[in-house]
Amino acid sequence: MASQSSRPALKSSPAPTTADLRRDNLGRVLRLVHEDGAMTRAAITERLGLARGTVGVLLDMLVRGGLLVERSPELPGTRGRPSPVFDTVPTGATVLAVDLAVEGFRLAVVGLGGRVLSRHEWPWDPAASTEQSVATLVERLRGAARRRTAAPYQAVGVACWGIVRGRDGFVHLAPNLGWRDVALGALLSDGLGAGRAGAGGLVQHVVVANDADLGAVAEYRRGAGAGARRLLYVHSDVGVGGGIVHEGTVLGASGGYAGEIGHMTVDPRGVRCRCGAVGCWETEVDERALLRAAGVPDPPEPASLAGAVAGVLEDARAGRPAAVEAVRIVSTALGTGLASLVHILGPDRIVLGGYLADLYALSPVPTRRVLQERGFSAEARDVPILPASRRADASFLGAAEYALEPLLSDPAAVLRPR
Repeated sequence: MASQSSRPALKSSPAPTTADLRRDNLGRVLRLVHEDGAMTRAAITERLGLARGTVGVLLDMLVRGGLLVERSPELPGTRGRPSPVFDTVPTGATVLAVDLAVEGFRLAVVGLGGRVLSRHEWPWDPAASTEQSVATLVERLRGAARRRTAAPYQAVGVACWGIVRGRDGFVHLAPNLGWRDVALGALLSDGLGAGRAGAGGLVQHVVVANDADLGAVAEYRRGAGAGARRLLYVHSDVGVGGGIVHEGTVLGASGGYAGEIGHMTVDPRGVRCRCGAVGCWETEVDERALLRAAGVPDPPEPASLAGAVAGVLEDARAGRPAAVEAVRIVSTALGTGLASLVHILGPDRIVLGGYLADLYALSPVPTRRVLQERGFSAEARDVPILPASRRADASFLGAAEYALEPLLSDPAAVLRPR
């Protein structure tokens, strides 16, 4: 008698049903128009490789659900009757996108298609505790959410500078805010009733993520990183953060923390970082590093930092020796860190955000020289470096993309005929 194998029997996955395929294809159509803009039925059919009749049914569902609209194309001066296009309805699904900054927080309403519909800004109360600041944020979000309850889908996306666990929005450390170990994602979800449809819930979904990751997503989908296979996004104002997007997916770590490139060691005998370590890359290349190299005192108020940095850059443009040398030093340090990241990550494009975009535009040669000296392949030596194109809106747009993901993956779950 043949012995039975001790291996468990392999279970085959059930074949996708017609409903499964329709749900997936519905998401593909919505995502395509959301990311690439208005296009004709024929263009959608060609891009997705679906049958024309299938695309027609899917478009009809999305139009009736209030997420897409059929309209005439904006082609002034053309003859004949051009084919109608399908475009997103910005108010059909909205995200309350928040950018947590040193001096206050900005809130933008971002609709489908990445359209910023409105903006507001409030200062922090310097005397408030962390709990009070979070409560203020919740109250502002509740007010904004109540004003937009007509949208079939509404979510919240928050960009937080610091170490953020992406899977649940737990803020381990946000030094610019003085926050440590704050369960921000859970607090916002509870305060806004996330997912509690018909039971006092104001939004379907809340996401909190690192601002550099969100900036990377925004630049990859709607900015200077569009078309890259693997994008490295590096942002610096106070501190340095980074995000890596590979074929549309942000690369993260198993514990939820990744992209803390500002804390890789570049000089073990260097300056002590705010994280407690010595010689972190951000101590060599962020705004305070530029001021230190130029011999300019660090402003007592964080809000004054940008003005002081702008002054050094302006002095460098005017050819003042101390500022020129400071820019050279920091630009070289930028190249040192980028060379290591290029060897480890292999990006085919680098996008610089924050003040680094201005620094590199002013003095690219020291950065490129380091890459040429240290790169062991032509790809590493010649990787394109571009300034971020969505600098003011990057956090908002990235937060919106994150928060819209459940809708883009499964529009059928929230569609309601109108």
